[in-house]
Amino acid sequence: MARCRSAPRAAAGFVLVAMLWALAALALLASYVDGVVAAEVGRARLARAALQQELDLRATESTLLFLLATEQQNHRAVLLTAGSEPAAWRRAPAGELGVAGEAYAGVGSAAFAVQDEGGLVSVNLPRDPAFAALLQRVGVPPQQAARVAARLRDYVDVDDALSLGGAERFDYQRRALPPPLNHHLPAPLGLRRVLGVDAALDGGQWRALLPLLTARLPLGYNFNTMRPEAMAALLGVEAPALERLLAARAERSIASLADVAALTGVWPDLDPTLVAPVPSGSLRLGLWPAGAGSRTVVGITLTPGGLAPWRKEYRYSEPMAQRPTGLAAPATELFAPPGRAAPRPPA
Repeated sequence: MARCRSAPRAAAGFVLVAMLWALAALALLASYVDGVVAAEVGRARLARAALQQELDLRATESTLLFLLATEQQNHRAVLLTAGSEPAAWRRAPAGELGVAGEAYAGVGSAAFAVQDEGGLVSVNLPRDPAFAALLQRVGVPPQQAARVAARLRDYVDVDDALSLGGAERFDYQRRALPPPLNHHLPAPLGLRRVLGVDAALDGGQWRALLPLLTARLPLGYNFNTMRPEAMAALLGVEAPALERLLAARAERSIASLADVAALTGVWPDLDPTLVAPVPSGSLRLGLWPAGAGSRTVVGITLTPGGLAPWRKEYRYSEPMAQRPTGLAAPATELFAPPGRAAPRPPA
């Protein structure tokens, strides 16, 4: 009889244990599902942030193209009107958008800079003394800079004649490397394919050099839009003389070698007919999101008399030597954050 009474108690205990196990399994399942959902939500947020970042960059690029194609320019900048409607053409400029590599805040989290390529040094002109001077400016010893220039000459020229200190097809074959291009480099990054260049420049030197180079053929020397580092290398001057030149170009066009000499005390060894008093139509757009270590580079040429107002000619990504801080706010409503209008000129 006692055995009969204990059987229901044993069965009840078994059911209780089974229920506890079931509850534990459900708790584990809920925890797993919660973790999966949290991970998916996290991935969705990252994807959304990446998409928004890309939208900000594209919106910034499109806005820049519109402004560059429609607004007027002076010797060193685009003259911005405060409004975006057609009547804005009749207003006084509200501000300037520099084309000498100044950093600005763009749409959303994006930032940008515009560089007149007439203010850069051409990687396709290795005989230009400015190229070797620029290499030395970023820390390449003079002998090594001369060797890089010689090897670059052999890389881009159309023949197989060996320059003093250079390298031709057989030198590349011996090292199982692709042969010289025997044509102009399509972008400054192509310099890395030249024999021995990677060994001559470390990572920091590369990041400092790339923003100062262009693959464009001669555009002249524009001291109004030239990067300060390039001017210092070309002229061989230090901070005080450089500051006088930078201050002067903020007020007026540096239009001749005599202007440069009067401000710096140095008469550049350049062809005076190659000094450009105004920006060229060839511009480089640099675009990057907040916190990025690299930027997208887009090369355009303004073609107001063509079928389209501009022509895109190249696009690539390059590392940044350092992220600019203290971004300027362009004086136009097209870049103004929501709820804040761009400054307007006085009536």
